[in-house]
Amino acid sequence: MSWELASKLKARFPEVELFPRPADAPAAAPEGEPSAEGAAVIARRPAHEQPAQYLTPGVYVPRDRVLEICQVLATDPAFALTYLSFVSAIDWPDRGELEILYHLYSHASGEELALKVRVPRDDARVPSVTGIWDGANWHEREAYDLLGVVFEGHPNLRRIMMTDDWAGHPLRKDYVYEDPRWLTEVAKERQKDAEGFGLGERS
Repeated sequence: MSWELASKLKARFPEVELFPRPADAPAAAPEGEPSAEGAAVIARRPAHEQPAQYLTPGVYVPRDRVLEICQVLATDPAFALTYLSFVSAIDWPDRGELEILYHLYSHASGEELALKVRVPRDDARVPSVTGIWDGANWHEREAYDLLGVVFEGHPNLRRIMMTDDWAGHPLRKDYVYEDPRWLTEVAKERQKDAEGFGLGERS
């Protein structure tokens, strides 16, 4: 796996930010490989002090450039990232933000690239990429349903796993479960049925 696509995108759009390469590798190292000395230093650190390591090449993209950059990645033969395998998000409540993650693949070259977009937790919205990759449709709905990310311009943005009246977004780290109305009503009806058979709650 090569970091060439990420570097090529950075050259074309200087505002994107490259993911850190494995083991603090210097930018000049081929394929993101660390020097022997650098790898030895990293290996001596305890696990909880290890730096973030991204094995998949990737870039952070500004929210207001998502559509433009994704269009280039999908249609320019220099990238040819014609397949979007998933869209998801990571919740960082301590930072007050969500990171929306896109994983892209090129059938032509076999290369892959990850994109991340940082958005505030209280303003979790980003343009939909369904007009570029059809496969984003259900993935964006899932991220909306479970993490509360609003994909502006999505053709049918609604819950895909939870019921329409579900309160909150279950994969947010501060999520607190509440019984939805339909479940409360079902529970009441079952309790009535149980009492009718003499099986109700006993003191």
